[in-house]
Amino acid sequence: MTELIITWQGLLFEAAAFLIFTYLLNLFLFKPIRDILKKRSEIIGSRNKNQKYFEDLTDRLNQDAEEEKKKLKIEINRVKETCRKDGLTEAGIIISSAKKDAYLKLNGIIKNFGEEKKAIADYYKSRSEELANSIYKKILE
Repeated sequence: MTELIITWQGLLFEAAAFLIFTYLLNLFLFKPIRDILKKRSEIIGSRNKNQKYFEDLTDRLNQDAEEEKKKLKIEINRVKETCRKDGLTEAGIIISSAKKDAYLKLNGIIKNFGEEKKAIADYYKSRSEELANSIYKKILE
């Protein structure tokens, strides 16, 4: 087996070669990779800022939409209530008008009934008087 001889000049040469190699690696490999990673992190950061902005914007728009929805529900309920009240008022007017018309018709029918009753009674009264006169005449004859 051969013996390994280590000298201080060899160590110095190896150390210098190692430093030069790491410098060249850093210069040609690691620095461009670090630049790419730095640009990538900047792009991701700007996209995160944009994402945060758009998330905030969508949250605000959703809140505005919810508030508008609540306002519209309140407005719809108010319109419904107004229409219901108007409908009840109109129904009351129609019902009172129908009651009045029915009352007038009923009074007219009752009045006609009274007149017809009187006419029928007068007719039968006159017929009974005629029959009575006719019977009286037959008895006297």
